Amino acid sequence: MRFFDLPTALLGLLALNLPSPIEATQHTSNWAVLVSTSRFWFNYRHMANTLSLYRTVKRLGIPDSQIILMLPDDMACNPRNTFAGSVFNDKSRDLDLYDQQKSSSGSERPDVAGMGGIEVDYRGNEVTVESFIRLLTDRWPASHPTSKRLMTDDRANILIYMTGHGGDSFLKFQDAEEISSHDLADAFEQMYEKKRYHEMLFMIDTCQANTMYTEVYSPGVIATGSSALDQSSYSHHADQDVGVAVIDRWTYFNLEFLETRLNSTSSDVRLGELFDSYTFERVHSDAGVRYDLFPGGEEAARNRRVLDFFGNVQGVDVETGASGAEGLGDWKADLEALRKITERSLEEMRLGNGTETGVETKPANEHTAEGTLLAGGKVGTERVAVDMAGSGSSGWAKKVLGAGSLLALGAAWVVGSRLK
Repeated sequence: MRFFDLPTALLGLLALNLPSPIEATQHTSNWAVLVSTSRFWFNYRHMANTLSLYRTVKRLGIPDSQIILMLPDDMACNPRNTFAGSVFNDKSRDLDLYDQQKSSSGSERPDVAGMGGIEVDYRGNEVTVESFIRLLTDRWPASHPTSKRLMTDDRANILIYMTGHGGDSFLKFQDAEEISSHDLADAFEQMYEKKRYHEMLFMIDTCQANTMYTEVYSPGVIATGSSALDQSSYSHHADQDVGVAVIDRWTYFNLEFLETRLNSTSSDVRLGELFDSYTFERVHSDAGVRYDLFPGGEEAARNRRVLDFFGNVQGVDVETGASGAEGLGDWKADLEALRKITERSLEEMRLGNGTETGVETKPANEHTAEGTLLAGGKVGTERVAVDMAGSGSSGWAKKVLGAGSLLALGAAWVVGSRLK
């Protein structure tokens, strides 16, 4: 073995564990904001739309603590509801969205044990344009409950789903006020400036839905809607016993895809496959998708896993808590320190000729400004310097042993980091 090749070999080995730009920016949590903006019994389907998405993201692992649910009206307790305390999204009434452990007959369903009921964060008159924008931008008074806030950061992926009645660049809230596409774009930009998301998927099911995301200009957003300008968004079917339509077409086919293609939290289905399922024959309108705000454009957006927005992740930074360029900078500093240590040790080898006279030892405190990383922690290099310095009659034996030890430590560090 040629010890003069040690710096190249060692640095090459350590470089294998450097995070790629994609790995360095991976998200560590998923959140969902699910909003129905309609009240009154004839808008039953909008509540069913929202509760259907709520059930799906819970099934795929997002906990209630990371789901914000906004429902303007309590259809389950409406006097017109033949099935009191229940909400259904299909005329078969196999699944009660309001209490998923209960069937339409009121009996317990063991096949959905653990799903339970729903946790509504904003109900009735709490569902307003103001509360929605405050939720996104986190502009709340200090007294506002943490459980009703969107506690995200720049490592969080967010799914935002909205449904209701809308028109050209606006969406109505409870037939009392409107949110415009400009309001939405401004809220998203505030979120970006405050580093409140890593990537965002915005979905909206309403008439002329695609006009709601035309003004958005913040990076990292994928947007999709049910209908183009001057087009309506249609219901899928009605339940004669309930007396009204129970779900919208676009949401229905989204749910069909998610329920049939994503059978577990390890599914590898891509967003492109979901978007391709929005055909005119099925939706009866021109569903739209916007890719240009996403880093890497259409190809990168379509290649994102559906579970990157609809499922749950539990990624943590186990080393320094740093992310992105900051974390990568720390890696470079560690490698540079290790390179200097190795070069100095090899220089001592070159000067040595097998006798004590070729070795220059240094006090340990001269090396304390440098360090190397072993299994995620800093280790003072004076320990390495002691091993690397030759002294006494051992001379070359200690030099060889020190160089081999340094290489072994580097390899152990790489293995340990990968095991994390």
